[in-house]
Parts: sequence; structure tokens; C-alpha cells
Amino acid sequence: MGNVAFTISKRQGLAFDTLNDPEVQEVLYGGAKGGGKSVFGCYWIFEKACGIKNFYDLKPSKHPPVVGYMGRKQSVDFNTTTLNTWKRFIPQGSYEIRKQEKLIIIGGAVALQFGGMDRVETLNKFNSAEYAFYFIDQAEECSESDIGALRGALRFKMRGKNYDYKGLMTANPAVCWLKDAFIDNPQPGTRFIQALPTDNPFLPPSYIDTLKKAFSFKPELLRAYLYGKWEDLDIANITIPLRHVQWNVNNNQNDPILKKITVADISESGGEDETVIYDMHNTRIVDQEIYAHRTLMDTCGRLQSHARQNGSNMIAIDVIGSGKGVYDRLCEIYENDKKMTIYGYDSRLSAVDSITFGNKRAEDHWKAAKKFAESKCDIPNDPELIRQLAGLPYKFGSNGKIYILTKEEIKKMLRCSPDRSDTYIMGLDAVGRAEPVVKPAGYMREDEDDEDLDPDLV
Repeated sequence: MGNVAFTISKRQGLAFDTLNDPEVQEVLYGGAKGGGKSVFGCYWIFEKACGIKNFYDLKPSKHPPVVGYMGRKQSVDFNTTTLNTWKRFIPQGSYEIRKQEKLIIIGGAVALQFGGMDRVETLNKFNSAEYAFYFIDQAEECSESDIGALRGALRFKMRGKNYDYKGLMTANPAVCWLKDAFIDNPQPGTRFIQALPTDNPFLPPSYIDTLKKAFSFKPELLRAYLYGKWEDLDIANITIPLRHVQWNVNNNQNDPILKKITVADISESGGEDETVIYDMHNTRIVDQEIYAHRTLMDTCGRLQSHARQNGSNMIAIDVIGSGKGVYDRLCEIYENDKKMTIYGYDSRLSAVDSITFGNKRAEDHWKAAKKFAESKCDIPNDPELIRQLAGLPYKFGSNGKIYILTKEEIKKMLRCSPDRSDTYIMGLDAVGRAEPVVKPAGYMREDEDDEDLDPDLV
């Protein structure tokens, strides 16, 4: 490869051979975690750049021709993952990085443009750029129109001749356009190469065991991420599968310990967003009020009324945004009431399991998914709540941790804000922290062994 010899796996070798096939213009390389996808992408695009340099016997110059593009949807993710992979595996003496220009100069003679496709200036560059090839890492993050703009930039010419244009995308399993375009209904000139962790001899021995532990209660995800079972992708990136949600509709629980809480997610944004109040007995929603926001003090009064009628000894409020004002007022009202706890829920806090989860929001959604999988919840037959609970995607951050998509991202997918599902999942967390109405002998609260919990929130 160029002037450098790389050690690659058999599967990576197959991907190289496929990309060298003159009948193939584009390859999707992926299908599981830990398959060596990013490393392969860096090797391949480096080799392609070296190939142009050597074929045309290009010499070092002050402004070498830009022959290809390497990127990811989010520029910050590219810088912290793919670019770091490049630095780790491509010999340092063979290239120069010009950060300001977003260029990697190889051998002083050819250049690769790099960066994130979330930047307008990058997308605008595609209109005038002329590339011979591209490599997009974690392409499941990109829309088909993002890739379409890049495909349109494959028009590089050298000395009056067209080039054998190629595109490489890597991806983890996800429900997106890639599955249809490369697997279900592959287009002419495209190929899918499956990459599994078992194909990657360079992984640490503990990697597969780590995956099995993380997804033990979600066998569909394990099959998708570990074994590349693309037929399981319909729920692979969904936190709570629809059938698990349906198992818990009117699922009466006979728990001798009774807890009563009132929980609210408050929205001032208008439109289709809802303010949601749930009264809960353990995991069961016994009463609810869902309405368009009026004023914060109106909601404050409603919450007091709900708590009285439900016999709640805890009111839980989302303190991010609008809810902070309601939380502060309720703390004043119940300041001297030792029977009532006002719990300020903040999903931005660090997770207790900070190795696996990027924040408390992700960890609480994952805990809820486990409860649903074990039929330990009890929700009403509310089609909207069911739809929202079964439509919550998660993703892996650039640090390898699990995150739930933001409300804005979910709104684009569901065409509504996940207010009801957020309220219920917040309620499950509050139930775990609340004291029973009557405390049985030897009772221990669910969270009492969580050393990292903020005592001010309990």
C-alpha cells in the first residue's frame, strides 16, 4: 500500500479486493461493532492517495492537488475518533496535517480534505470540489442527501483523464437508508462487506465478553452488534422494542411495597409539545393530565393538587429548562413539610455506570428498557405513550459510551416531542428513590447502594 506495509485481517483484505474491482464504485463496510472498520478506512484512503501520487509521479509542491475526502457527520466526532485512528495507524513521517485548511498532505504531493459534514462550509465545498474517492466513517449518522452531495463531487481529473472513482462508507447497524441501499435492495456498482469482531484479530480478548455483558437483556442487539444479524436491525438501535412495551400494557403488578409519586415534564415551547403529569403507584400510572402549557405557576398548582389526590410523598420535576422555576417554587412551598420530597431530575448528570453510559439520561432509559424486558412496568393502553416508548433511539458517542438521542433529534424522527415517554422514565427513576407509603421491615430503597448519587437529590 503506497510505500507502507500494513498488517490487515482477511476481511479487510476482502474489502480491499472488492474496492479494486472495476465493476464496484461504492462499498459499505460494517455490520457489527469492533470489526476494524475505521482502521480499514484510514488504510484504504491512504493507499488510494499514495496510488495517485505514484501513478502520476507527483512531486512535493506548495499547493498539492486535493484528491479525496475523509470525514464523519459531526466534525467533533471525526476529530476525536477517526482522525485519532489515522494518527495511530498511519506512519507519522508520511503525512502532514494542516488543521486550518482541513487538509492532510501525503508525501507533500497530494492532499485529502477532512472534517465533519455538519459544517455548512464543508457541504458548500462539495459543490466545487473534485475528488477521486472518499471515506465516510460511521455513515449511519449521515442522510442520503449528505452522501449524494459527496457523490456529486467525484469528478477528479488528472492530465485530462477521468479517474476510477470510488467511495467507502463504514457503519454500525442502524435503521436507515444504508440498509435498503446496500443490503435489501443493492444498487448496481455497490457492495456490502460484513465486518464482525470475530474477523478482527487485533481486538483485546475481553472485547466480546464486554459486548455480551452490555447487551445481555437485549439479545436482538447482541445478534446485530456481535454477529452482524442485519435482520434484527429493525430494533437494533431502539432502546425499548415495541413488543417489550406491549408486554407492559395494563400489566398489573402485585408488589407488597407501595410507593406513590407525582412526576412532571414541563414544556413551554408551544406547538405540539406537551406538559405531562403522571400520578404513579409504583410503576403503574393511575392518573394523568396532559395539556398545552399555560404558566409555570399554573403547573405548580396542578402538581400540588395531583400530589394531594394521589397521596404522593414525592414530586419529581425535570429541572432542565422550564421545570426549574416550578421546582424552585415547590421547594419553597414544601420547605417545612417533612413528609414531602421535591426531587429535581437532571438528565445531564453523570451516570453511576459512567464507563457504559454518557449521562444519567442514557442510564435511566437503559434501566427502563430492562424493566420493560422483564415485564416489571404497568402503563395504560395509550397509543401515543406506546409509540414514544418504542421509538427512542440510542447511539454510541465518540467516547464509546451510550447516549439517547436528544429531544430535538427524536422529534425529527417521531414528528412529536417524547414528552410522555420522558415523563414515565423519569417517574421510574423517582419511584426507585421514593420512600414507601408504609415502609416494611427490612426494606431497602432501590438506589441505596448507588454511592455516586447526589444526596441533595434524594
